[in-house]
Amino acid sequence: MRTTKVLAFSVPPEMEVEIIKTAKKQHRTLSEFIREALRQYMEHSEIAQIKSKLRKKAKSSGLRPSDVEDLVDSYRK
Repeated sequence: MRTTKVLAFSVPPEMEVEIIKTAKKQHRTLSEFIREALRQYMEHSEIAQIKSKLRKKAKSSGLRPSDVEDLVDSYRK
């Protein structure tokens, strides 16, 4: 039984060339390359959402960026 799903999507011809070139440079199949690119994109999006929520919470709590830096510095010591 197959453990993956097949998806179809379209890209401009120039992007196809770049995808193929980059995948070859990295010695990856197209599937491996696209999976990793999507994984990184989703991870980056999740981190951006978390940062946004933390900024809003800090602002509503009256914390300044320097306060956060001080807290991080004290934790690292």
